[in-house]
Amino acid sequence: MKIVIITAMPEESGAVLKGAKKSEKSLFSGRKRFHAHIGGHDLDLVEAGMGMLNAGWAATALAAEQPDLMISAGFGGAVLPGLSVGDVVAAQQVLHWSGSEFEEIAVGFYGRNTVADELSFARGTFISCDLILDKQSLGPKLPPGAANPVVEMESAAIARVAATHGIPFLGLRTISDPWNEELDFSIDEFCDDTMQIRPVKVLATILRRPRIIPQLIRLARNSRVAAAGLANAMKRLLHQI
Repeated sequence: MKIVIITAMPEESGAVLKGAKKSEKSLFSGRKRFHAHIGGHDLDLVEAGMGMLNAGWAATALAAEQPDLMISAGFGGAVLPGLSVGDVVAAQQVLHWSGSEFEEIAVGFYGRNTVADELSFARGTFISCDLILDKQSLGPKLPPGAANPVVEMESAAIARVAATHGIPFLGLRTISDPWNEELDFSIDEFCDDTMQIRPVKVLATILRRPRIIPQLIRLARNSRVAAAGLANAMKRLLHQI
């Protein structure tokens, strides 16, 4: 099976590729691209950068290669109690939050729910938005039936492209921040205009607001747990499908 995977950050890409014995790295319009074989599958991963625009661009470019499956993989934040750091969630619904309303992406899920059940992954609703959301405020606005809601920044764009091209879609996220952790910074403070994290901007933000240091340390620790969970989940998934 020819599979394409889109991630946003190096930590996510590294976790996905951990099960590969060998991977080939190249540049894809300035983004990192990796080619590997895992579980008998031909795999291409693009580390697109954060946000809907980057994810949509990568998905559109990869869709032209006519893959058998398109996967959105990475970290996410729990919105409600019930999910803990490191838990794995497979998408059974993908929503785009515009800031005022939800749009459900009508995408064809690969093995809808059966993959999650066979691998004992939680099934959930992915909510994509280009901003870090106030989870406490978002919770009451969720549509009925939005189980195990997870906030992230890319899956809606990827799912929309997959639907347009008739490519089966699968979303997989591990929890990196719990439901009761509200971030005290906006992601654009750390990123350049292309939504790539830049160390110099991170340092400048810390110097302006040193009070965020404890949260950044906590998030770094949680991200390591999430990466381990994602690595294990992707290995199991790619050997199952």
